[in-house]
Amino acid sequence: MTGRIVAVTGTGTGVGKTVLTAALCAALRRGGVDCRAVKAVATGVPPGTDAEDAVLLGRVMATPPSEAVLATFALPRSPLAAAAAEGQELDVETLARSIEAMAAGCDLLLVEGVGGLLVPLTPRQTVRDLFRRLDAGVVVAALAGLGTINHTALTVEAALGAGLRVIGVVLVEAMGEEDAAFVAENAAQIADQCGVPVLGVLPHIGDSSDVDALAEAAGALDLSALTEPLADATEAVVAADRRHVWHPFTQTSDWREEAPLVIRSGDGCWLRDESGRRYLDGISSLWCTVHGHAHPALDRAAREQLGRIAHSTFLGQTHAPGALLAEELAAVAPAGLTRVFYCEAGAAAVEAALRIALLAQRHAGHPERSHFVALGDAYHGDTAGAVSVGRSEPFHTGLDPILFPARVVPSPHLDEAASVRALSDLLDREGDQVAALIVEPRVQAAAGMLTHSDSWLVQAAALARRHGALLIADEVATGFGRTGDLFASAGAGVTPDILCLGKGLTGGYLPLSAVLTTEELFDRFTAPHTEHRTLYYGHTYTGNPVACAVARASLRLFEEEDTLGSARRLATTLASLLTERVAPRPGVFEIRSRGVMTGIELRAGATPLDPALRTGRRVTLAARRRGVVVRPLGDTVVLNPPLTMTDAEAEILVSAVTGAIAEVIGGPG
Repeated sequence: MTGRIVAVTGTGTGVGKTVLTAALCAALRRGGVDCRAVKAVATGVPPGTDAEDAVLLGRVMATPPSEAVLATFALPRSPLAAAAAEGQELDVETLARSIEAMAAGCDLLLVEGVGGLLVPLTPRQTVRDLFRRLDAGVVVAALAGLGTINHTALTVEAALGAGLRVIGVVLVEAMGEEDAAFVAENAAQIADQCGVPVLGVLPHIGDSSDVDALAEAAGALDLSALTEPLADATEAVVAADRRHVWHPFTQTSDWREEAPLVIRSGDGCWLRDESGRRYLDGISSLWCTVHGHAHPALDRAAREQLGRIAHSTFLGQTHAPGALLAEELAAVAPAGLTRVFYCEAGAAAVEAALRIALLAQRHAGHPERSHFVALGDAYHGDTAGAVSVGRSEPFHTGLDPILFPARVVPSPHLDEAASVRALSDLLDREGDQVAALIVEPRVQAAAGMLTHSDSWLVQAAALARRHGALLIADEVATGFGRTGDLFASAGAGVTPDILCLGKGLTGGYLPLSAVLTTEELFDRFTAPHTEHRTLYYGHTYTGNPVACAVARASLRLFEEEDTLGSARRLATTLASLLTERVAPRPGVFEIRSRGVMTGIELRAGATPLDPALRTGRRVTLAARRRGVVVRPLGDTVVLNPPLTMTDAEAEILVSAVTGAIAEVIGGPG
């Protein structure tokens, strides 16, 4: 039980949270539990005085009031307003770390909130966000009188909606005038309607400064719920997983031998496993989390849309989230891309793009244009068409019978001039047969973060256009700020004919991808039904309204929170840290990066490492032991964090990777 945190919140101000917290603490301490209590923030505290709440909590613990409160402000307002009046802003992470340090020194720490769960601490974070960051169980204090059912239900819903574990509700007889039968009726209805236990009724305490009276009053409550062992589902989840699950890109023999990481929740740039340990998400949960996990605006967008409808087909129908997202994407996409076709996964978007390009050429009177040109080391997903233009060994060994041949030119990473010459020569020979050139602008991500210049992209686009081929930009990985611009192609000054988006489109919340095209291409499919130019492609969940609603909220955040500015600052910080700490290490052959997309290639001098050693995988496991999640691509360790990662978190990320490389390869620590 050591280090457990239980938060005490209320259905509003004046419901008796402090008295309940003090009573719980007094009763638990009397029962032999090393329990302490703290109030995170107290407002309405004149300078030079002690907060009344802190005085009471301090009396219960026999400590000075100053040890029972972390921050005080003079103005009797919300912590956000009170701090702003003094020219300050609360730091929720600092509060959380202070609370965790206190919890480490006792069996159980009670943390009293401020008002209700949704009271703002900062412009973005509420009391609920603090409790979520702490992974705290929640006890709800509610008045025992009239109106408590509605207020309690709203509070419980707010807690459960944020993934908080509600231990139970305590009805507080603040006035001592409540009818016992009425209170019992309210308790029964709360338990039934809210689906959480009622731990009992805290009777009115005439003198709340009497520690013995507090302990006696709380003795009638079910305190076992606060101290019983926390459920750890790791063993059950792993057992079920190993019996039934087949994981993508995972060797099944390795999976059976390794201890898997079982993720329970996420907050900001952090993940938390079933045992409660936190890990810094260094790969944005496979390159898709943009604004961090559990962002309030994205959570709210999902909840609001779920309250309307979770799914409605986009085949022959429409809805506001899908239509308005398309309009908003067209407004920020490279100029001229005005039509949006939705899919789910990024590979499906590439599959649709290939089909659109091929049929658009046919509808324009060029059925002979049936070939596609791709880059060496390309990766565009794992559906048949996507693999055909992005074969990656050994991922796609043995799949030739279901693939079509593509023309391939060398990756520009090592020699851009040679790549341009090869593309030019190919198009000179076969350009009149090419439907489209497909590229990953700026970074060939799955190849190990192979980078190329904007100049190469400009030249490649010009060559394709000169020969009548369409340009498909696959920005499933590079879009939405990953390379420092909202879209890599636009940042390079290139407007593709077809743009594929995915991953970060919903900020990493839900599967949604999109294909953006020009009006000209769209018009080639617009004809009388008898000409059969309909794009016969789509999926059941195309344009899912919940995913579209979250994607709209994510786009707004780019403006409201200057996400691109954060991404560029993070890229600068990472580059500096990696150059200083990682680049000089033994075994580090090359660091490749564009924006936050980073690949650290490990070699023995200039010689590739023996694949059987699985050095990259061993480094990522060593990093995990240091509390950081990264992923290997062979012997290239990939970093691709959320764009909102702070400099302090970037320091943690790079330090863990540095230590992991030292552990696996050797050299000074």
